Amino acid sequence: MTAPLAPNAACPRCGGAFHCGVDDATPCACTAPVLAPEQLRQLQAQYDGCLCLHCLRQLAQEPRPSVPPGR
Repeated sequence: MTAPLAPNAACPRCGGAFHCGVDDATPCACTAPVLAPEQLRQLQAQYDGCLCLHCLRQLAQEPRPSVPPGR
């Protein structure tokens, strides 16, 4: 997301506590859920910092609007 939160932070979307792995030696688990570029832009505009993995997984499961070919 935009600016990482403290390693043990609260998700700005659901309020749940989580560990932000941005500074961990291994890639953070938040890199696994795939979000559409437009969805990422909306989240970055709406929230400061990282969302928890649970919220990211929920958002990745939401239906994406279809875009006509050539757009």
